[in-house]
Amino acid sequence: MPAASTVTPAAPRTFWSEAALAAAVDAVFAEALAEELAAGCRDEAPVDEAPSIVLPDTELLIREAGIVTGPCPPDPRIPSRSGQLARAASRFAARAAWVLLKYTTLFAAGVLVVGVRVLWDILVPSRSSAPQLEAAPAPTTVRALRAADFLEATSETIKARGWIQGEYSTAEGVCIIGAQTALVWSDGASRKASSDANVYLRSVIGRRSIPRWNDSLHRTEEHVHRALLAAAERARAASR
Repeated sequence: MPAASTVTPAAPRTFWSEAALAAAVDAVFAEALAEELAAGCRDEAPVDEAPSIVLPDTELLIREAGIVTGPCPPDPRIPSRSGQLARAASRFAARAAWVLLKYTTLFAAGVLVVGVRVLWDILVPSRSSAPQLEAAPAPTTVRALRAADFLEATSETIKARGWIQGEYSTAEGVCIIGAQTALVWSDGASRKASSDANVYLRSVIGRRSIPRWNDSLHRTEEHVHRALLAAAERARAASR
């Protein structure tokens, strides 16, 4: 029986070189890859095979994301030029009304105060006795009283004759000016002593008008005596 032949079959002449064989294999793979890519681009899939990935539709994605759909809210309204002018005019009118109310109230309060003072002057008797005191005969001798002594003498005169308001001197008593006038005309005190004494008295009461302070509604005789004696202490401290 003849021995088996060990001769390798001759390869086709086309693939006599390894480079030619590799080039042929690459060509086959390239052709197959091109066919698969072309089929994928044309979305051609076998009928018996289901797609591996199924993408949800847009509405499902929106619902799962919790996105609220619908018309968007309106933009904030920007007032027109006329609306801005109307708002500014309303603010100005409110401020003007407040200022008018404020000054109207102040004016009404001033009128009320003046009215009360006029009514007081009408109802309270006038100081008609002042000219009678001035008409009294002047004393022949003048006592050289100091301011402190004159203030104390004024307080003693009011204690002796009584204290009144609204008039200089009546049968019921005298006011501060009435007592000082009586000291000048009746007891012979000097006018300079009266003038100096009233400087200290005004500094104590804090008022320029002694008659108005004497006639105040809440004034009492005790207030008058305390003021006169305090002014006398100031005059004595000043050595006058």
